[in-house]
Amino acid sequence: MNLTTRQQQIIAALLTGSASLAELHSLSLFQEVTERTLQRDLGELQEAGIVERSGEARATNYLVTPRGVIGVTLSEQTLESLLAAENRQTIPYDFARLELLQKSSLFSEPEERQLQQLHDVFQAKLLSAPPDIIRRERERITIELSWKSSQFEGNTYSLLETETLIKEGIEARGKTKEETQMILNHKHALDFSAEHADLFREKLSVQTVIELHHHLAEGLFDSGIRERGVGITGSVYQPLTNKFKLEEELRNLCKVINSKESIFEKALVAMTYVSYLQAFNDGNKRTGRILANAILFAHDSFPLSLRAVNVTTYKLAILAFYELGILGNAKQVLLEQAKFAAQNYAI
Repeated sequence: MNLTTRQQQIIAALLTGSASLAELHSLSLFQEVTERTLQRDLGELQEAGIVERSGEARATNYLVTPRGVIGVTLSEQTLESLLAAENRQTIPYDFARLELLQKSSLFSEPEERQLQQLHDVFQAKLLSAPPDIIRRERERITIELSWKSSQFEGNTYSLLETETLIKEGIEARGKTKEETQMILNHKHALDFSAEHADLFREKLSVQTVIELHHHLAEGLFDSGIRERGVGITGSVYQPLTNKFKLEEELRNLCKVINSKESIFEKALVAMTYVSYLQAFNDGNKRTGRILANAILFAHDSFPLSLRAVNVTTYKLAILAFYELGILGNAKQVLLEQAKFAAQNYAI
């Protein structure tokens, strides 16, 4: 469903709790429209399964459904407004969210068909391309993903500098050792996933996720399940603090990924939930990004190089999932990157 700006504003208002039609109309956002107009919007959102109602007559209240929260996509302006609101309360880890992801279809039928078509395009190129073209394009994807994923973490290497480092081993001038190591770690993690594709194609295990994180962490920070609490810069989300709970939830995450028939759903859950769980001291988001690619690569599918993704767009998508449970914005990142891959890579 393509949401209007006002419908997005209604959803944003209901994310904080249920409200009656009169309460919604009393908000400054909606005072220039009639209650009937708001009621029509709510009816359309109900029909789409995004909003549900309870009670009768004046006691009627509206609330965003759990599946609606997962599926909805909000504009960056709406997200920025929600995430910048003052006096936001701390949001604890939501144990029910993983079960909801397992039970829900994360892509609509048209979206799944589109992704399958893009997958088929990529596979056709892969089957017909000469070995030297495949090798060259894999190297190109490694360079672009290593560069962009590192950029999300504040790394100042340019794409050209990243290419020179990976292909020729020449470090860029004026960069820190940590920045250089971060780029190289991405390459090592991608090399590991390519060399052990079976680990990502069959039953994903906790040990495989930990090993992938180890390659990304080497020389930068401690690897392994964290034993202390962490905070998220710019967010009121509070991850779990208990190591044993983290291990249990990481096992549950692997089970959910393994239970998904769609490789695209596997990749989306990996990209978002590894970051949300924050099982490691650092490097959670990059682990999620590389894991998503490892799963797709293991099935000879398109990469998510993220080259064309704006940094703010990505960060807002992840924060929306942290604090609001909204998956739609991250899903749009995946959909757009699938199209980008089909159009821009020779395999």
